[in-house]
Amino acid sequence: MAASSSQPETMKAECSLDNPKACYSETSDPALHVTLLGGEWSSSAGGLSTINRELAIHLSDHSAVKVSLLVPKGACSYEEKNEAHTYGITIVEAKERAAFDRLDWLSFPPHEHLMEIVVGHGVKLGRQVQVIRDSPQFSNCKWAQVVHTAPEDLSRYKCYTDPISKGETKHESEVELCKLADLVVPVGPRLKEAYSSYLQRCKTDQDVLSITLGLFQREFEDLVAKQHPNEDGEFKVLLFGRGDDEDFELKGYNIAAQAFTDQRLKNKPYHLIFVGAPDRKQEEVREKLLQRGIAEAQLTVRKFIQSREKLKDFLCEADLAIMPSKSEGFGLVALEALSAGLPILVGSRSGFAKTMETVPYGLSCIVNSDDPTEWAKAIEAVRLRHRMRLKEIKALKASYGEMYSWKEQCEELVKRMWKMVNVSSFRLSGESQTYNCARLVKV
Repeated sequence: MAASSSQPETMKAECSLDNPKACYSETSDPALHVTLLGGEWSSSAGGLSTINRELAIHLSDHSAVKVSLLVPKGACSYEEKNEAHTYGITIVEAKERAAFDRLDWLSFPPHEHLMEIVVGHGVKLGRQVQVIRDSPQFSNCKWAQVVHTAPEDLSRYKCYTDPISKGETKHESEVELCKLADLVVPVGPRLKEAYSSYLQRCKTDQDVLSITLGLFQREFEDLVAKQHPNEDGEFKVLLFGRGDDEDFELKGYNIAAQAFTDQRLKNKPYHLIFVGAPDRKQEEVREKLLQRGIAEAQLTVRKFIQSREKLKDFLCEADLAIMPSKSEGFGLVALEALSAGLPILVGSRSGFAKTMETVPYGLSCIVNSDDPTEWAKAIEAVRLRHRMRLKEIKALKASYGEMYSWKEQCEELVKRMWKMVNVSSFRLSGESQTYNCARLVKV
């Protein structure tokens, strides 16, 4: 039932999206229950898991939000559940369903689970919401859909059969899920532009809220002091991602290897460390990179890392991180390197590069070419000014943190969620905000 219009004026003044608890009667639950769909707590599956975990952690910082992560049964260890609990996050398990894909167990949350917002992510972790909302107990649940890729853009550079048609199919699936969702959350400015265009006929600006990922301060802040100038010794260039055959051209691994054939780098004290080969396929990936002309002595290949602690080791070992992707929805690896205070170079057709255009010193990190020669020039330039580039990356990191903070963006996301489920009307007056809030109380 709605809050009575005869409330004291003091209650009306206190009721706001910044203070949602004041909007409810004593019979109301003042917290907003948000559930993210996930495959794991750790990052063994790559970037999607990392984004989900960080989003959950920063949403849980909001005092009026209770966050849970719904995962397949057995996906999280006892230690991982405890770690999540330290952030106020509850790990909820979906039980096994015979003959179902493991991630599709998420289509059937425990009946007693309370959630008002369910957060999906792409096709892998978004398709299940359609089934969830068909259940009577979750029929009123609102759906926020996160997207961090544009499949049609990526398909141009995929190395498998019929990439364009497969990319179109994936694109259609992503867009259809977004049409069904109550709120679409693109990651970064490049995807905001893309999905606003895709959804122009059926969504308004209020239905699309872009977030630009903040720095990974919690994990990498302490690494900054460990970066030291290197203008004389062997200069280590870090290239990391997934070394799958289909992504070899898309991620620009060939560009990186060919850059080392340029006279500026070849047989000189530069070394490429590629981290991302499938386990037990290091030799195969190494051979593929050597075929691009890089000298054997200048190449090290390591397997894909599932440990965040190991990632810290690599970020401390390297002098420069590069992301020569020909297309990238955002570019998580570059953000991780920036968070550690490591100089970075990124391809211009990435969401991260588009973000860098707005940040002081950001343009110096962008390479506007797929030409290996231009990448060789850029790598050499970083080395020749490595001491100065370390100072610049420190300033860049500080500016980025101010412009794109997790706190501010999650506050905006929480406000939008409250509005979806709780607020019947609100009024903005100048710089102050006054709200007349009403929430239906289940009886």
